[in-house]
Amino acid sequence: MIVAETNLKQSTSGPFRTTLTQHILSQQGERFTERLAALLTQIGVAAKLISSQVRRAGIIEVWGQTGEVNIQGEEVQKLDMIANTTFIEVLKRSGCVVALASEEEDDWISVSGVDNGYFVAFDPLDGSSNIEVSTSIGTIFGIYHCKDQPQSSQDLLRPGREMVGAGYVIYGSSTVFVYADQERVDCFTLDPTYGEFLLSRPDLKLPKVLSTVSVNEYNQPYWPQWMSQAIDQLKDRNQKERLITGRHIGSLVADFHRNLIKGGVYYYPVDRNNKCGKLRLLYECNPLAFIARAAGGSDSWGKGSVLDLTPTELHQRTGFFVGVSEGVQHIENYFKEQD
Repeated sequence: MIVAETNLKQSTSGPFRTTLTQHILSQQGERFTERLAALLTQIGVAAKLISSQVRRAGIIEVWGQTGEVNIQGEEVQKLDMIANTTFIEVLKRSGCVVALASEEEDDWISVSGVDNGYFVAFDPLDGSSNIEVSTSIGTIFGIYHCKDQPQSSQDLLRPGREMVGAGYVIYGSSTVFVYADQERVDCFTLDPTYGEFLLSRPDLKLPKVLSTVSVNEYNQPYWPQWMSQAIDQLKDRNQKERLITGRHIGSLVADFHRNLIKGGVYYYPVDRNNKCGKLRLLYECNPLAFIARAAGGSDSWGKGSVLDLTPTELHQRTGFFVGVSEGVQHIENYFKEQD
C-alpha cells in the first residue's frame, strides 16, 4: 500500500500545480473580468496549436518561405501564415474580441457580434527567420479594452499605457506562456504529457543588476555616434570588472525572455538602415515594454517609454530599449547627450 501511494503521488504530482485556467479563474473579479479570463484561456488554446505545428515543422515540412512578402517587406515563412491564421481563427471564435491587428496583415480585422470586448494586437511568430535552425521563436500580444465597436484603424491607434494586459508565448526547449497585467507577471510552462499550461514562475521579477546586454554589434557601422559610445562605455566598465555578458540570439522574444529571467537589457536603436526603427510599436514593443515594467524593469525609445507614444499607423516602427532599468537609463543618458 505504501509503494502504491508513493507511485500515485509521483505520477500525479504534475497536475497538482496550478493550471493557467485555474489561475485565471481563481483571480476573476480581482484581476480579470469574466470576458478577459475567457480571452486568455483562448490565447492559451491558440498557443498549444501553434506549439504543436512548430515542434513538428521539420517533419510535416511547414518551414521555409511561401514566396510572398508581407506588409513589413519581409519574406513570409510558411509557419508565419499557419500561426497567423491559427491565432486569428481561435480569437474570432472566442466571443471576446471586437478587433484584431496582426503584423502579418495589411489592415485590421473587425469582429462583429461582440459588445464591450477587447482589441488584440499581435505578432503571430516573432523570430520566424530562425525556424529552420530551431532557435526559440514566439507569439507576442497586447490586449486593449474596447467599450465600443471600432469603426476604423484610427480607433485602434492607442498608446500602450491603455493596455489591460500583455504577454508572449515562447516555443523553445519548452513552451512557455508569460502574461502580465499592471500588477504582476506570471509564467506558465506547457506540460506536454497533460496538455496544460502549469504555473512555473509566479509573480516574476526582473533582477535589479544588469548582467546581460543583447545587441547586434555588427550593425555598429550604421549606428548613431551616441549608441556606439554607450556600448563602448559598457565594454570599458567590463575591462575593470567583468560583470556584463553579451548575448544576442536574433529572436526578440527569445532575447527578451532570457533577459527577463537572468537580468538583461535589449537594444535596437534607430540607425542609417532603419531610420524609423526596426521593431513594430504595436505588435512587439508595447507588449514587451508593458511586461518589463510590470516585472520591475523599464523601457525607452530614447527619451521616454514607448508606452506613451500614440501610434500614427498600425505598422509604425520605433527604436527600442527594454529590460533592467540600469541598462535602459544608461542608453537614455547617451541619447539625451546628442541633443
